[in-house]
Amino acid sequence: MEELDLRLIRFVDTTNDNLICCICQAPYIEPVITHCGHTFCTFCIYQAIEASPVCPIDRANISIDDIQPAAKIISNMVNELSVYCPRHEQGCAHICQRQYIESHLKYHCQYTMAPCKLDECKELLLKKDLGTHVKTCKYRIVECNMCKKKMCSYELEDHYSLCPSEIIECQYCKTSRSRSDHNSHIAQCPQFNISCPQAEFGCSWNDQRQLLSEHTLTCPYEAITNYLQKQQKTETLVQKELRQLHKENATLKREQEESKKHVNTIVNQLDLMFPGHFLLDADIPVEARNESILSESQRLNSELETLSANIASLELKQNMALMTETFRLQEELQSLRAICHGLRMQMHYVMMDRRNNTSSTSSNNTATVSATNQNRNNENTNAANRARNYLGKDLKKITFF
Repeated sequence: MEELDLRLIRFVDTTNDNLICCICQAPYIEPVITHCGHTFCTFCIYQAIEASPVCPIDRANISIDDIQPAAKIISNMVNELSVYCPRHEQGCAHICQRQYIESHLKYHCQYTMAPCKLDECKELLLKKDLGTHVKTCKYRIVECNMCKKKMCSYELEDHYSLCPSEIIECQYCKTSRSRSDHNSHIAQCPQFNISCPQAEFGCSWNDQRQLLSEHTLTCPYEAITNYLQKQQKTETLVQKELRQLHKENATLKREQEESKKHVNTIVNQLDLMFPGHFLLDADIPVEARNESILSESQRLNSELETLSANIASLELKQNMALMTETFRLQEELQSLRAICHGLRMQMHYVMMDRRNNTSSTSSNNTATVSATNQNRNNENTNAANRARNYLGKDLKKITFF
């Protein structure tokens, strides 16, 4: 509901000039008084002060703090004035005091707009027309006379054409029954035209259902029904396999195109690596070029396999030579250890022998000692020479290898 503007209300009698605001020239609405003693509408004086902070009558300086509510008697006098209903021009003849006009518009005036009481409608109408509208509203709930089903009024017409309780007549045998039973009747109606069960195999008979048994006795396709059904199944399987073959063929063609693109990419890369060896001549057929590329690829693969085998053989020979050399060096090291051990034992023997001879000949004369020492020196020299000769042979062997 729109907010009511009291300035637009028509008064029944002429209003006293002392009750009229000098700004809006209408009876006071929420009157207030200034410190200079003049009365105005609250909204009017606030708006005037915003434009110019002076009294509109005597031009005295005023502010919002200087404004006070007017005497209660002034508000009562204005509110008790008789006014016409704002819907007077639409036909409402109600007259009441101004203080009651809002309540009248909200609750009692029959010429104000209100929505339809039905939830699905909500159409805005005059209150006086709501009762009539509800009786004719398309969203009102009505009941089907045949099936007693409740629905909106606008659905009823379409429902009548589909109502399961409606009595309809069979167009073939002219018998009557409810719509819900009509479909089951059509499936058994003896005068309903049907085709021969063998129509899919070529029989063209089409007549009433009650004559089907007579036709079956003379139908040429009935005798070979089993054979025709087997042939139909075989044909279905063949068509299924044919569709599968078509799919596989399309897949192979797609893979072939992808292979061609891949081969062209490889040829372009090889042509960059080996210029002049993989150029595609436009005069050469595509099949010949493909065979040439395949043969070249096979040749490269065989060469790679040969190189791989040679590398593996060389690696094996190198490993065997390394193992043989390692074993030989280990044997020579063992021989050197044995020689060193023998020299150590001989030196130990010489030292022990020299020590014993020195202690036993301490009482002999100097000549004997000298002779003995000479003999011992000769023996030591001979032993050292023999050891040197032995070691020399082994060292020659090591140097040779």
